[in-house]
Amino acid sequence: MIRSNILILTLFLLACCKLYAQNSGLLNLKYEDNYTPSYYEVIDMYKTLDAHYENAALVEMGNTDSGKPLHLFIINNELEFNPAVIKVQGKTVLLINNGIHAGEPAGIDACLQYADDILRNKDGTASILKSTVVIIIPAYSVGGLLNRSAYHRANQTTPYETGFRGNAANLDLNRDFTKCDSENTKSFTRIFHEWDPDVFLDTHTTNGSDHQYSITLIAPQPDLFPPLQEQYLRDKMLPGLYEGMKKGIYELIPYVDWFYDDPRKGIQMTQEGPRYASGYARLFHCYGMITETLIYKPYADRVKSTRQFIQTLAEYVSANSEEIRETRKKGIEETLALKNYPFAYRLDSTRFEIIEFKGYEYFNNQLSKVTGLPRPGYNTSELFTDSIRYYNEYMPTEYVTVPEYYILPQAWNRVVERLLLNGIDFYRLKNDTVLEVEMDYIKEFSSPERPYNGHYYHENVVTRSERQKVSFYSGDLLIPVRQEKMAYLIEMLEPKAADSFFRWNFFDAVLDNREYFSSYGFEENALKYLEEHPEFKKKFQQKRRAEKEFAGDHLAQLSWIYNNSEWAEESHRRYPVGRIFHKLNEEIFLKE
Repeated sequence: MIRSNILILTLFLLACCKLYAQNSGLLNLKYEDNYTPSYYEVIDMYKTLDAHYENAALVEMGNTDSGKPLHLFIINNELEFNPAVIKVQGKTVLLINNGIHAGEPAGIDACLQYADDILRNKDGTASILKSTVVIIIPAYSVGGLLNRSAYHRANQTTPYETGFRGNAANLDLNRDFTKCDSENTKSFTRIFHEWDPDVFLDTHTTNGSDHQYSITLIAPQPDLFPPLQEQYLRDKMLPGLYEGMKKGIYELIPYVDWFYDDPRKGIQMTQEGPRYASGYARLFHCYGMITETLIYKPYADRVKSTRQFIQTLAEYVSANSEEIRETRKKGIEETLALKNYPFAYRLDSTRFEIIEFKGYEYFNNQLSKVTGLPRPGYNTSELFTDSIRYYNEYMPTEYVTVPEYYILPQAWNRVVERLLLNGIDFYRLKNDTVLEVEMDYIKEFSSPERPYNGHYYHENVVTRSERQKVSFYSGDLLIPVRQEKMAYLIEMLEPKAADSFFRWNFFDAVLDNREYFSSYGFEENALKYLEEHPEFKKKFQQKRRAEKEFAGDHLAQLSWIYNNSEWAEESHRRYPVGRIFHKLNEEIFLKE
């Protein structure tokens, strides 16, 4: 009898604990007190949710530069955590990434709060799980979050301690998605392609212009998508998210990217390239976006506004699950049908829409309390509401004719590694062979004096193309272009594309000469060549007569002979990826 009573009491206490958790949540978040959890606290909280709820799972998904794992938290409405099965079931996948800049932790707290809320079905939030699976990267820059201090992010006063902008390898991870230098990014890439998210959100905080809003949105730029997805974004998804946010406490506006020095004259839609999280997602027809909360607002408002947007986004995704997946599918089909692929854009300054903007009056002559000198800033006691121009349309400026294949020599193994990581299909040549291909030569480019995120990123790239017969070898990569990930292929392998492998120095070895001549040793060969090639000698002599400075420079004359004859390196500045515009006989290659 005593044992029975103890059992009944135990069951009663367990039921009470479960009811308490449902009403109040399991997590002790302290963002109202300007505290954001440490890395270990974040992971422990997700472990708590994992242990308490059967329909949630915290899993390790690869390594990071810190040596610690990258975690993924999965929320479903059933005991199914296999992405392949979930896709077959027809569910939409929403991926949320937090702490890519560990000094911007609002998303970390907001996702913890949202996960706690949805798992206990607070206010019916769990209903979205009928059609949508939510997956969360709790803290992406693990090394940045471990490097915790009150003296990071000098522009913010709260929370008291935050992580560091660089990760364990001092990389800015939100500039790494295409070059993929970090272990964090490699693990993210595996997650992204294993789960193939339909919608992606990366949470940030900005210290840009000050205004009355706590949260802004860097939306998926519609013009970068194929027509059906572009129309869906403009007509449905983006208006739906802005309208959805009006139902809550916090209004949403576009991220304030200056078009003029005064926002009253207009702001422009940000265009995120593939080096950034949302731009990378776009390469795979995923609707990727970034929230930017305002660093000047109280930390609790930053967290709550991010939490509100996450719920708004999840509700929209759930309500429009089928259409989101269908537009992605159609978008891939439209891309595959392109004859010419656009890879560069400029803002169309003639087209805009009018939006309401709630700002603060700007000043530039108030005396600083620190220096006693005039300083710029915002008077937060002088509010205004105005209708402003929002420039949100971009025009293509450069195209590439879509080839049937790219051919890549296997020697460029760092590129091959990244193609494999992103699930690119390709063949290997069976035997050594000579193929007629279109090759680019790098005519001009510029590079910074100092490295940018570990690279000397190339700007102002100018190329010329030439048809050539080139030797390739057994094992070199023959890459069919018209495959599902065609946009990634083109934007990574076309040298002039904004975040291509060439831009990020993966092919810099071709920019050097490997053969040389000396003014002494080359003399006899140069003389013999002139004697054996009378027409060439005639051009050489004409140049000497026409250019006095050239005629007086011994080395310049030898250089002209060297660079305009067969001695010149055909491979110097020749971009090593070739284009093939016709179908090849399948007998020449093997499936990878």
